Amino acid sequence: MTMTEAHAIKTKYLNGNGKFVVDNGNADMTGSTGSSFHIPPPAASRMKGGSANTKRRTVQAISKSIFVDNRNINTSSTIKSQNDKNNNKATTTAVSSNTFWKSENTNYFKFTFYKIVLAILFFMFGIFRYGQLQYNKSKLKILDLLYNPSNTPQLIRQDVVKLNKIPSRLAAILEVKPIGDVGGGLKGILNDASELVSWTISAGVKHLSLYDYDGVLQKNTDELRNAIYEHLSIYYGPANVPNFAIRIPHFNKVLYNKKGQGDIKSKVAIEVSLLSNRDGRETIVDLTRTMAELCSNKELNVDDITVDLVDTELKQLVGQEPDLLLYFGPSLDLQGYPPWHIRLTEFFWEEDNNQVTYSVFIRGLKQYAGCKVNVGK
Repeated sequence: MTMTEAHAIKTKYLNGNGKFVVDNGNADMTGSTGSSFHIPPPAASRMKGGSANTKRRTVQAISKSIFVDNRNINTSSTIKSQNDKNNNKATTTAVSSNTFWKSENTNYFKFTFYKIVLAILFFMFGIFRYGQLQYNKSKLKILDLLYNPSNTPQLIRQDVVKLNKIPSRLAAILEVKPIGDVGGGLKGILNDASELVSWTISAGVKHLSLYDYDGVLQKNTDELRNAIYEHLSIYYGPANVPNFAIRIPHFNKVLYNKKGQGDIKSKVAIEVSLLSNRDGRETIVDLTRTMAELCSNKELNVDDITVDLVDTELKQLVGQEPDLLLYFGPSLDLQGYPPWHIRLTEFFWEEDNNQVTYSVFIRGLKQYAGCKVNVGK
């Protein structure tokens, strides 16, 4: 494949789909999916709380299910099914089941007994899960006390210098929390991203990818630049702020340092890539469609489409594959992270954790330092 063909693929992808159009650094998104399509795992849903998951409502629902009189419901269902002239197989099955429960009065007590046993098992598991939650929370608090960088790069370097190896590319999945929660809203995710950038620079990692499902960071790049600059000023002092670059592959744009400083393009200490759900499966689909159109127009040979070609194009459009992926949530939820870029990636998260903390960051680096990656031929 020639350089001209590669340029044709990238140009066609950027301008031919009507979803992603680049014009002098300005971009427009149409047809992108929203956060309403993302369903978090059950553990993450419980950690978020809400009126639908309160303990009181759960206990009330179980109590009502134990003592509800199913005989009246089943009798009415049977009468309705008998009056229906066009009943199907499902209705016939329901009639036979209801007949079983109303055949003898003892069956009702058996049914109630079984439900009470299930409720007891549920409460026993609930007590066990509550104890496990409190244990994990206490462990995380102790780890936060043991690993406290105190906004000092030297302390972070002391933690990292003991490791056998560190990742050359690091990635993290961030999430916008409700405004009422601690660290919620736009300000919360900007603070989390800035802290991660400060820790990553202090650890000596040169590349960091920040992923959030809705692309909130991509839409607030000016606020992110200011937040990162302010955090680095706290860590290194206002006169020694390291240069950094913010790369947005989806918008084909690169920003440098704080806005208003003339966009310093000298050697940067870290490159921060901002990714969203749009850079995941949709990018792979659009790239496939683009290659198909080029082949139909005789601009690309079918024999040239290989796994290496797709890998090269996705690296140019999204970025390199990270060595370590951190998730700051109670259970691992990739949230649509680009699947092509995590084939050999190490994952780390802490159970029942819901905050971006340094203890999770440094423990993730320690796990990566001790892992062994075997790459097959």
